[in-house]
Amino acid sequence: MQALRDVLVQTQERGAAIGHFNFADLVTLKAVFTSAQELNVPLMVGVSEGERDFIGVRQAAALVRNLHEEFNFPIFLNADHTHSIEKAARPRSGERLDQGRQTTDS
Repeated sequence: MQALRDVLVQTQERGAAIGHFNFADLVTLKAVFTSAQELNVPLMVGVSEGERDFIGVRQAAALVRNLHEEFNFPIFLNADHTHSIEKAARPRSGERLDQGRQTTDS
């Protein structure tokens, strides 16, 4: 997977932008993903804290990771609507999302 920083630089050099869209269900995620593919632009998606409670952090991360892996397309999950560093770093007790991969602290 290409690092977000590299994708940002490449996109800027192309004179394009990366859209950011929140999703609360699979229909919305698939719609913005399909549009990004058609436009050939990277995609950043996120979920608010309420959406995180509804969807689940692990589930949101799995959806994004699966889209990236299946289509080899630059899609990133962003925690910009998280109100604390603690919640962004540790979505659930002992778990954290690290470079698009879920890990468990030992």
